[in-house]
Amino acid sequence: MVISRSPEISILGDFNVHHQLWLSSPFTDHPGELAYNFAILHDLEQLVQHPTRIPDRLGDTPNILDLFLTSNPSAYAVTLSSPLGSSDHNLISLSCPITPIPPQDPPKRRCLWRFASASWGDLRQYLLIFLGMTTASVSETRLCVLSA
Repeated sequence: MVISRSPEISILGDFNVHHQLWLSSPFTDHPGELAYNFAILHDLEQLVQHPTRIPDRLGDTPNILDLFLTSNPSAYAVTLSSPLGSSDHNLISLSCPITPIPPQDPPKRRCLWRFASASWGDLRQYLLIFLGMTTASVSETRLCVLSA
């Protein structure tokens, strides 16, 4: 079993596309079809569910033109607010919980044995005196050091 972990994808902006089924638009245009196919192909979910454009001319209808496509929809909450200034688009706010990365423990001091730098002759002499050994080979010395 192979588990592949893909990075999260989030795309947002004023797409100005129309799609009847996907975005509840009065019609579907070619860019709307392309955006819809792109979202399906990349397993993206569109989170803006209410019209973002406010009609400013007679005959216009409210539309969802500002999209937020993401591969991780459960991580986000979308809210719409009144337009800022003279904009004909509602303000879109996205929120997601951000968990801080916990600080790492500082490195711990540890003892390193540098066997290549050891003075084996001095160690052998010490073991002869300390342990009362008459002779000690290199392999016996290493065995004593490693088992300590």
